[in-house]
Amino acid sequence: MVWIRVTCWCVGLACLYVAIFHTPHNVALMAPLYFLGVFLPGSGESYIQRRRRKGWYAQFSSPEAMRSIVKDEAELRRVRDEKGVLVAARRFRREFPLCPLPEALKMVQAL
Repeated sequence: MVWIRVTCWCVGLACLYVAIFHTPHNVALMAPLYFLGVFLPGSGESYIQRRRRKGWYAQFSSPEAMRSIVKDEAELRRVRDEKGVLVAARRFRREFPLCPLPEALKMVQAL
């Protein structure tokens, strides 16, 4: 899947190169070139990040299997009860940054 990321970066940089150094006099052509030069690398990076998180979450067959990786459930319960679910989910994500936020929230609420 690295080829998607590399392709997006190459096409985006090529669009910026043409827009900056060859300076087409047609404004209708320059606007899409700048847009593609900024949009394509960002979309490639977000695609790779989504795939990485999805792959991390796929290693767990059930919520109970994901719950087994939590080392300090009592601490997360205490933080959830004192400061709220969102703060506890943030603390959980500090330990496991690839866990998607909705899943971290479900995990903390289930404790």
